[in-house]
Amino acid sequence: MANVMTLTVPVKTAGRGLKRLLEQLHLGETITLVGAEGVPLAVIVSLQQPASVEAEPASDWEARWDALAQKVSQAWKGEKGAVETLAEMRR
Repeated sequence: MANVMTLTVPVKTAGRGLKRLLEQLHLGETITLVGAEGVPLAVIVSLQQPASVEAEPASDWEARWDALAQKVSQAWKGEKGAVETLAEMRR
């Protein structure tokens, strides 16, 4: 698997330079936004594929998404699971 960038950035910092941060990311790379206490609040996943980069094999893409899902699940502190909460939000 290719080297994947994962940034952890305070929300305040991201707010001032979000465009610049997003421009640094490639497909599947993430930015974890943390609050003042360092607690993860959100994960931003890039869906942009740079024109100069070849498409990643589907199996690598799925493995990266699975790894991200595990990371989100480990940080999740709600009564309901992350997937269940997202499903309800989409209704």
